[in-house]
Amino acid sequence: MIRSIKYFLIISLLLSITIASTINGVGNYLLDEKVVQPYLDSQLVRLSAVIQILSHSAHIDKETKTAVINYLRSYQPITHQKFVFQAWDQHGNLIINSHNNPANEPLALKDAKFGFSDRKIGQDSWRIYAAYDKDRHIKVVIAELYNIRRQLADDIARNNAYILLVTYPIFGILVWLMIDYALASITRVADAISNRASTYLEPVSMIDIPKEIKPLVAELNQLFLRLKLAFERNKRFASDAAHELRTPLAALKTNLQVALKTQNESERQGAFQKVLESVDRSSHVVAQLLTLSRLGEEEGLADIKPFDLHKLATEIIAYLAPHAIEKNIELELLDPPKNSIITGNEVSIGILIRNVVDNAIRYTPELGSVQIAVLEQANKIVFRVIDSGMGVPVELRERIFERFYRVLGTNTSGSGLGLAIVSQIAKLHHAKITLSTPKSGVGLQFEVAFPHHQA
Repeated sequence: MIRSIKYFLIISLLLSITIASTINGVGNYLLDEKVVQPYLDSQLVRLSAVIQILSHSAHIDKETKTAVINYLRSYQPITHQKFVFQAWDQHGNLIINSHNNPANEPLALKDAKFGFSDRKIGQDSWRIYAAYDKDRHIKVVIAELYNIRRQLADDIARNNAYILLVTYPIFGILVWLMIDYALASITRVADAISNRASTYLEPVSMIDIPKEIKPLVAELNQLFLRLKLAFERNKRFASDAAHELRTPLAALKTNLQVALKTQNESERQGAFQKVLESVDRSSHVVAQLLTLSRLGEEEGLADIKPFDLHKLATEIIAYLAPHAIEKNIELELLDPPKNSIITGNEVSIGILIRNVVDNAIRYTPELGSVQIAVLEQANKIVFRVIDSGMGVPVELRERIFERFYRVLGTNTSGSGLGLAIVSQIAKLHHAKITLSTPKSGVGLQFEVAFPHHQA
């Protein structure tokens, strides 16, 4: 695991520079030998031409010729190692020589073959070039120690190494400064986060953020948003719970006081009955509040899988049927379509179905009817509930999804949270809710359209 990006980059870059420089140095050394060899060979060719001219030239005065020959005899290349040369006439007589023949063997080069060749004389290896002037009948032989060539390549490689040693610390400082500059944005983001209060959950500024860490900062901002929503939801939950439980608890206390003080048995029984009703109401409110608290948008959905919506609706309606029977309400579930498979969280969809159908039963008067259907339409599966209740005015259809909002003029008990929960579950499933008046003109038609399951 990388403990420090900064030091990892510094070490990695300097190590890379070292490896690359070493490879470059070795490569240059090998290439320099290949470049030096033909260059020095061409030098031997040029010198042999000069020697040929000097050895048989009538128009050059003797004094000049002697001076040039003496210079050639004392010629020293870059490496300060002398080379040797000899010139022979057609009768095998030595015309010119350098007086520094290898191993004091003046005849050692006489039999050298024409062109370039390599020969070992004594302990030394020599590069030899021999040329023959057909017009003047002169053979010129020039020999140069191989050490000259190797030393020249060594000098070049050594100089390159010196340059690298001098520049290496500069590379290190530049790498350090560049990495420091590149990581400054990360340090700035870290400082901005570390200096903020625990309750400050606003997004981190994305200005002047390098594109490499923008995804990290964006995800961090998303986390802040989810935390902010979670804190707001918990705060709202506490406020809602205190608001909604205040009335049933006060009623519970009042009825208990009445039951304790009264001597009339029938009044006592009536008070106890009201206590039970208050407990039921409190339990219902707490259950709805807890459900709503668990359905925050920032939580997303877990346990997503395809399931049969009509089958789930059948199970939920069977559970709610006794409430409809108590009010003499006709509860009807139409036949299933060919395909009623949707993808989602089956538990939360069950809560949605229960709340929608329970609301329809609650707000439908006795001897009324509630019709439930699961329909297959283009690219969607629709859950539809039609009741014969009093309906909801068009101008209030948006508001009924607000927490604790209830339409005035209804005497039905409830917490005002059921449809808020339905709305939240629909959002999490990317479903669309539509309210309308049934064709009969009485009651309310409630539809939830789910995206079609893609196999």
